[in-house]
Amino acid sequence: MARFALDEAAWSGPWRQRSTAEKAVLSMGLLGVAATSRSMWVSLLVLGAAVGCALLAARVPLRTYAVAVLAPASFVVLGAIPIALTFGGSPTGVLAQLGPVAVTADGLMSAGQVALRSTAAMAAMTLLAATTPMVDLLGGLRRLRVPEALVDIAGLVYRMLFTLMDSVLAVREAQAARLGFVDGRTARRSMGLMGGSILGRAWQRSRRLEEGLRGRGYAGSLRTLPRETTVSIPFVTASGVLVVTLAATSFLFTLRGVA
Repeated sequence: MARFALDEAAWSGPWRQRSTAEKAVLSMGLLGVAATSRSMWVSLLVLGAAVGCALLAARVPLRTYAVAVLAPASFVVLGAIPIALTFGGSPTGVLAQLGPVAVTADGLMSAGQVALRSTAAMAAMTLLAATTPMVDLLGGLRRLRVPEALVDIAGLVYRMLFTLMDSVLAVREAQAARLGFVDGRTARRSMGLMGGSILGRAWQRSRRLEEGLRGRGYAGSLRTLPRETTVSIPFVTASGVLVVTLAATSFLFTLRGVA
């Protein structure tokens, strides 16, 4: 069966036995500081704290963590480009200009702040994803009284992803064995056929899943046995101290106008 690197890291890492609440306090706290801070220095501190906790404390593989954080970076870059550009008018502090489009120092500063803040927030969320299996996250959502329907949908989507990946790999191997990627034209045709085949299989399996649940008397909940864990007070205290320190630093930098 196909596996996701983050999922493997979450199941095999040393933080697997820690309570979901502990890791949520740390990750969500770092996320909150990253999302609310207006200082690039604080964003750098949050990014460093998230990366350090993931690689040194949780021992998440470097390649896995780096790919998970950097993969969405293309969207961050695309979102920051319009912020860095100034269109028309008479901007000040112009660094480069091409017709009505100009790059200013203030624009670059704003784009850098947005990109760094987004990267720090992604690093914090990836810390939670790389140390907490989906089963534990779903259990945590239930304890937070999230509607059962939403939790069940999230669980089914997560489980169906592995089935979908298995189907994609099987179809691709079959096409490769038949020289389906020998040239560009053939590869495009094979990809189109693969998409149609995967969509058909997904529809059929979803119908079978629905019929199976109905036959088993599905009553609106797909509960599993929760894993009993004990919350570590020292871990929560250390996480709280780290988050509060970063939040206080962000507040002081805001008062002093430090960018």
